[in-house]
Amino acid sequence: MEREKPREELKETELEALRRELARLRELKKQKEEAKKEIAASTKNEEIQSEAQYEAKVDDIESKLNEIDKALLKQFEDIDQRTYEQHAGYIEEQLQALEEEIIGETGVIEKELSPYEELLNEYPWLEEQKYEFMYSIPNKKKNPTDYESWKLEWSKVTFDYAKYAILHIIYLREVISEKPFSNFQNRQEAIKEIAEELVNQELAKFISKKQDKIRVYWKTLEVWADILYDWAIDSGKVGPILIYEIRESAEIGLSSLPKDDLEELFRILSKDNRGTIIKTEDGQIAFKIKLE
Repeated sequence: MEREKPREELKETELEALRRELARLRELKKQKEEAKKEIAASTKNEEIQSEAQYEAKVDDIESKLNEIDKALLKQFEDIDQRTYEQHAGYIEEQLQALEEEIIGETGVIEKELSPYEELLNEYPWLEEQKYEFMYSIPNKKKNPTDYESWKLEWSKVTFDYAKYAILHIIYLREVISEKPFSNFQNRQEAIKEIAEELVNQELAKFISKKQDKIRVYWKTLEVWADILYDWAIDSGKVGPILIYEIRESAEIGLSSLPKDDLEELFRILSKDNRGTIIKTEDGQIAFKIKLE
């Protein structure tokens, strides 16, 4: 049974939650402003909204956000729990109303970048004509320096691709049909060379005898162990945690980790004395977090 939190701790926790919600709304408002500017720039024949009206609307929303911000900054130590809950309830209502106002009828236009678009931001040369030679494998014997440089650069691209796509495992046969790898002249050979380079750099490892898939470590297992521990604490997981519970979590990247890796995270946390590995009656491995 979960212990009841002390009042002061409860106040601070709820207050932080409201502050995070306020920060989220500010980001939402920022996205809305950027989206409006993009639409206005690309639309020449239609008048979406006059500049004056739009600026007035933005100022009004910002004013309301500032009012909520001031309310959150007030000291709650001198008021009782009931008064605090009344303040919190009012603020939550205002935040919800502001979210609806910010989104409006058409909704916020969020431009979610694909993994390839993320790569282009980092490596613009991927679509520059003068770098077309990068899609051919240099001759190992005649141009060994170019070959090593080519492998190194493409290993960086592939590593970041896995990170942006939130892929722990890359299937070599599948990735060659994705940009930018689909542009290679000899796709199968190129991606195999790149995979071997990642393995040599200890950023990945082959996980099949055929060497047709690699596990890419764009975050170390130690970092994932910290993420797992924080997720368990934040989620109030005081009982044994089963792997299926982690699978169902909304924690980006964590829920899609291979089973072997999740079990390794349990071992890392156990070694760090942050919990205990438990075997259930049906033979499953679970982990019980040690509360600090």
